[in-house]
Amino acid sequence: MERPSSTRVPFPWWLLAIVLFVGLLPYGVAGQSISSPYRYLENKQEWGLIFGYAEIGTGRFELGPQGGLVAGARWGVELSGPLGFELNGAVTSGTRNIMNPARLVGDWYVGDGEARTGTVDARFRFALPGARTWHGLRPFIVFGGGVAFDLSGVEPLEADMEPDDVFNFGTSFFGTVGGGSQIFLSDRLSLRPEAIFSFWKLDTPPGYSLPERELADVEQSEWASGYRLTLSLGYHR
Repeated sequence: MERPSSTRVPFPWWLLAIVLFVGLLPYGVAGQSISSPYRYLENKQEWGLIFGYAEIGTGRFELGPQGGLVAGARWGVELSGPLGFELNGAVTSGTRNIMNPARLVGDWYVGDGEARTGTVDARFRFALPGARTWHGLRPFIVFGGGVAFDLSGVEPLEADMEPDDVFNFGTSFFGTVGGGSQIFLSDRLSLRPEAIFSFWKLDTPPGYSLPERELADVEQSEWASGYRLTLSLGYHR
């Protein structure tokens, strides 16, 4: 089967440039006269807006969502010492390949369809400096899990396909692990660049398992992984 020439959402290089730029901001004020590079956090809660880009594996038959632009929101709370808890909700908007296995091998690709995927997950956050910042920075690691679900409708290109050949994302477990840093611009405001490794499960349409298709070792489902690069603006109180 030839690899289809899909129209992926282009990587937003401007986002990477912003992340690199804001990562240098704290050092611009490091020359101020302060008694200690550490500062304890007084605000325990955070509300944030999330923007970024996701790249996701599409599975053996290249059926899954390919990733795209990410937008969402976050609520977080400091628990004790370096440990925090947060809830994240986001929507990833991109495309997916529409494949028809009833056609000749190598000619399965029909076209591009809309792929809008929602995710809701809970994460534990471990801040390396504890309940304080270092020169305005607070690097951390996160891990957690939740659910991913399809927000797209039925594609017109799939109307004439057999129901057992149509890919349906449905609802899946959504796992995350990654890291980043809070960059405090003031006691109330912070920027947060982060990189997140994520994974979810893709269900293979039952039509791919038909004996006449002669596709070896077709799994009912498979895990697909990818990454997210995001930048968020947080408000603390």
